[in-house]
Amino acid sequence: MTVKKLFLLLFLSTPNLYATNWYTDLVTAQKVAIASNKLILVDFWANWCGPCKKMDRDVWSEEEVKDVLANYVPLRVDFDTQRQLVNEYGVRGIPYVVIMDANGKVLHNNLGYTDKMQTLRILEKYRLNTSFMQLETAYFNRQPSYSTALRLAQKYLDFSLYLEDPEVRHTVLALAKEYLSETEDLLDSKQSNYNMMEQKIKLLEANVDLYEGNYRKVGRFLEKKIDEEDLRKYNWGIYCFLNYCLFKEEGDEENIQKWKNEMNQLKNPEVYWTRYSKLVASKD
Repeated sequence: MTVKKLFLLLFLSTPNLYATNWYTDLVTAQKVAIASNKLILVDFWANWCGPCKKMDRDVWSEEEVKDVLANYVPLRVDFDTQRQLVNEYGVRGIPYVVIMDANGKVLHNNLGYTDKMQTLRILEKYRLNTSFMQLETAYFNRQPSYSTALRLAQKYLDFSLYLEDPEVRHTVLALAKEYLSETEDLLDSKQSNYNMMEQKIKLLEANVDLYEGNYRKVGRFLEKKIDEEDLRKYNWGIYCFLNYCLFKEEGDEENIQKWKNEMNQLKNPEVYWTRYSKLVASKD
């Protein structure tokens, strides 16, 4: 299926793309989130819930909150009648507000009443435009597999480098790691490229540690014996990048030069140099 056809299908199957009212169906909300490059805000509630009604009156009905909420796909889940979702997300009390990506992965959650200013702070913090990984999100949503999960994990890794808020960056990196875990779960040990994919997952997990600033953990990983011949066949770029960043941090000039040369001999060195420049900028 072409990219154009995929998004046409999403658009045509999505009622009222720019609705301001709450959606009540997760699948519909997910389609809207993909098509509009937004995260989903979920409000678990019930008619008998006093704090839920108070949030309706004092928070969700406020124009300032509505303006920021327009950056999300709002979904309301009834605590009593939509028990499958309640159980899936481990909801033990309400109001319970969750911010998730279009595939249902959680970025933020909060149990209990929050006032207007508290709510606005959270909404402002997480109002992300997800166009950077729209295609990968759509493919994974349509057909979850090890390959679609891996591509989405890599996109979240790259996306984290563009985020200024350290807490949001940490959250997005946690999502990347979650998709890497899902990649591993979807692998079949009998498939021909199993070892290569396992190796790539471990390297990308170390890449998450690198972006988190955990250089000691990256160093311990790189000290492990790894078959360099296999690395050169499939995953040499990531391995070179990890080594260069580590030795750059340590100020080891000899190894910096060695891995700089290796990076420049890759087929796509500009990709890794862009990532490195973004990594350095994210520290400032």
